[in-house]
Amino acid sequence: MKKFVRYFSVLPALLILFLIFGFSAQDGETSGSLSLRLCGTVLRSANRLLSLGLTELELWARADSIHFGVRKAAHMTEYFFLTMGIFFPLWIRFLTGAAGSSRKSTFYKILLLTFFLSVVCASLDEFHQVFVPGRSGSPADVLIDSVGICAACGILFLFRPRTNLSKSTVPAIDKNAHGRQQTNNP
Repeated sequence: MKKFVRYFSVLPALLILFLIFGFSAQDGETSGSLSLRLCGTVLRSANRLLSLGLTELELWARADSIHFGVRKAAHMTEYFFLTMGIFFPLWIRFLTGAAGSSRKSTFYKILLLTFFLSVVCASLDEFHQVFVPGRSGSPADVLIDSVGICAACGILFLFRPRTNLSKSTVPAIDKNAHGRQQTNNP
């Protein structure tokens, strides 16, 4: 079961990477029109639900005004989830395989590795876009992606392990002769 969990824990990260690189492989016009249509659809639904009374022209003008922000928010969101997807297989690998090392210090190492791998993925994605017609790679986009990466790392940091217990120092539980549990503390 441990091997199954270990191997399949990488699937979310791989799926998110395929999604990110798939979106990046779209030419500039296709990518821009897709996100603009999405903005228009969301605004049209909000117009109906909230009875805003906006005309079609006003809807598309607003969609155009929020389009840039929506695209950048999508960058941050993609890399937030990618960072989470990279962290968990590394952490599961540690929990199911490493013995004798401090969970707290290993957590920080895994978090740093996760941050580094996520930034490398963002950089490679922008480099990839240089070769896509109508697209360009932008260091500013790597910084925007890094906002999502830092948000994910911050959340992971907030929920970090609070003890220095290693797996080898966790007390073993045995049953004594009367069937009661007792801990074997050294």
